[in-house]
Amino acid sequence: MSEKIADFSLKHKGNSYSRNAQGQLVSVVNWETEGDMDVYGTVWGSLTFLQDIADANADGGTVSWAGEGFLPDGSKVIGFQEGTWEKSGNHKWRLVMEGEDSSVGKVRTESEIELSTLMWEGTVYSRD
Repeated sequence: MSEKIADFSLKHKGNSYSRNAQGQLVSVVNWETEGDMDVYGTVWGSLTFLQDIADANADGGTVSWAGEGFLPDGSKVIGFQEGTWEKSGNHKWRLVMEGEDSSVGKVRTESEIELSTLMWEGTVYSRD
């Protein structure tokens, strides 16, 4: 990791569910900032989780992010990341993802979702 880019706090806005060709549950979880993030402005996006029916209580798995930010100057940022999630407590998930965005370039995100409050909080870092 390199320098810290931004801390974030996003609020859950809804889910959608489907089944993929491998028979997995595809959970798409939508998020939104309640204010502006320093680098990204107002952010909207979705986390996608894949889950196997035979292991509904798994302790971890894969996750991906696709989102966009709208800056006060009228410009826009888009970003994509992929990584893993793991249980970090009772109804808490820790996420580590890497990818890129159109503002910073290569990024890494370390975060936690608190399922009881439906909040997702963490930090975005630049990476080499």
